[in-house]
Amino acid sequence: MKNKLIALMTAGAMTMSMAAPALADDSTPLGAVGALLGATTATIIDTPEGVIYHSLYNCPLKTTKYLAEAFGDSEGLGQNVVGAILGIPVGMVWGIPYGAITGMMYGMRTGWEKPFSTESYIVVEEN
Repeated sequence: MKNKLIALMTAGAMTMSMAAPALADDSTPLGAVGALLGATTATIIDTPEGVIYHSLYNCPLKTTKYLAEAFGDSEGLGQNVVGAILGIPVGMVWGIPYGAITGMMYGMRTGWEKPFSTESYIVVEEN
C-alpha cells in the first residue's frame, strides 16, 4: 500500500511538472508564490545541468584553447596537443564547482524572472 501511494504521488508530481511550462503565459497571475516555485524548480534542474555542461564541455574546451594560446600558437598542433593533455582534466575538475554555481545562479535568476518557462530549465552558454 505504501509503495502504491508513493508511486501515485510521484506520478502526480511528474504530471504537474510537465504542465508547468503552460503557466508561463504573461497573462497568468502567478505572483510571488509562482515566481518562488519557478525559481526553486529551475534551480533544482539547472544545477546538475550546469555541472554536466561546464565539466564535460565548456571548461575543458576553453582551458584547452587558453593553454594552446599561452604556449605560443593557438593553431599549432603541438600546442593544442599539450593544451588538451593539460586542459581537459583541469577543465573537468574546475567545471564541477563552476557549473554548480553558474547553474544555480542561472536557475534562480531565470526561474524568478520567467517562472516555468522553457528558458529557465535550459542552461545556455553565457556570453
